[in-house]
Amino acid sequence: MRDGAEYTVSNDYLSLTVASRGAEVVSLQSPVDGTEFIWQGDPRYWEDHSPLLFPAVGDWKDNRYIYKGREYEMPLHGFARNLIFDVRQNENQIICTLTPGEETKNYYPFDFQLTIVYTLDKNVLLTEQYVHNRSDGPMPYSIGEHIGFRVPLLPGERYEDYYIEFDKPETAPRYPLTDGREIGPPVPCLKETRRIDLARDMFEGGAWNFEGLASERAVLGNTRNSCRIILDFPGFSHFSLWSRPEAPYLCMEPCNGMAAGTDEGFDPFQKRGIRILEAGQRDSISYSVTVQTASTDRKLAEAYQQSVIEKRISVRKFRNRVVTREKILRILRYAMTSPTAANNREWEFFVVTDPREREKISKMSPYAGPAREAGVLIIPCMNCEKVRLDKQGNSWWVEDLAACSQTVLLGAKEEGLDGVWLGFYPDEERVGALAEYLQCGSRYVPFSVLALGYAEGERKRKDRFDPDSIHFM
Repeated sequence: MRDGAEYTVSNDYLSLTVASRGAEVVSLQSPVDGTEFIWQGDPRYWEDHSPLLFPAVGDWKDNRYIYKGREYEMPLHGFARNLIFDVRQNENQIICTLTPGEETKNYYPFDFQLTIVYTLDKNVLLTEQYVHNRSDGPMPYSIGEHIGFRVPLLPGERYEDYYIEFDKPETAPRYPLTDGREIGPPVPCLKETRRIDLARDMFEGGAWNFEGLASERAVLGNTRNSCRIILDFPGFSHFSLWSRPEAPYLCMEPCNGMAAGTDEGFDPFQKRGIRILEAGQRDSISYSVTVQTASTDRKLAEAYQQSVIEKRISVRKFRNRVVTREKILRILRYAMTSPTAANNREWEFFVVTDPREREKISKMSPYAGPAREAGVLIIPCMNCEKVRLDKQGNSWWVEDLAACSQTVLLGAKEEGLDGVWLGFYPDEERVGALAEYLQCGSRYVPFSVLALGYAEGERKRKDRFDPDSIHFM
């Protein structure tokens, strides 16, 4: 086993350290209070931290397999965790790459490239796993993670205070390991269960191995405070929980693959849970670790309160201040970043600043009164000459102009202005009056009037978040 270097990136929420040996996460901690979330290793229990499993998960049959008439050894959990990766890093990302060498050929006669990308996004560690088969023929492999988390995390807590909670009720057996470290017959375990309370003796029989769970999320929480570690693992076929009796850690293991079954042979292409990449093919999968603590929650709340989206409210009373043309052009630059179907960009913009003209527009709708006081009116219109139908004959200009109108309001807030969306389309009378005023004939269809300016007085934004209207599938 060779020594390697360690690489660290950090932000205001987390500090991440990855070792070049095995591309292993060796530390994930809070830069605010120093709380370490990754198990730091202890020879009394388990010396690793968060080993990467490739190209095997668990033990293969007698730790060997036969390929093209030759027998190969396959170490426990593969060999990648013991090798030195090439590492690059930038401000918030660590990229680890492994390619074959003489050592790997003894275990695995395939040409591959394995790339692991770790990215910090606020209080989230995003992990992407990329496998490229550069061989001339198909390549069998499994991949997974063996992420060790400290449990308990904080002084005064007990192991028994913690629990695992899935995002969906689970009815699933677990697959125990036999004395020979093969997967034995399934035994009943979960029945319409979302929560598993941790106990010191729960792993005396080994890991809790699951196959084909409905859930894509598991939360490590506790009953004493709001500190939580959330693992999102969409697309993984297997999931395990493991520790040793009395050990102060818990491993959460999203995997594509599992140890050999008692009835398996030595053909790697027939192994249970194996993934097969054809020649030249690439595969990828990802998971994330979210850390929720009092400090991360506080920082997230502060960041949200300072965000443009959080600050934006509908304002209908404005001060008598000039909105400069330079500011208007910057707002329209933001507007033109809006998404459009097939990049049609059907928009055209009319800009009205003259008070007398704003007065006229304010009378075209019973709800357009704010146009009178605004510093500027921006009127997004659909350019009929730019509209394109998709293959099914649909036009998406309404969605495009709606997204554009919202972006104008956000761009205005970015520029220190407030505003309100005055609805015109699809009211035919309002649209007709505005089209006649703009003298745009049949070429343009007015969509909305966005009244912008410097707000008169202060308005507090109401919290309109409604979790009951959100339905995760």
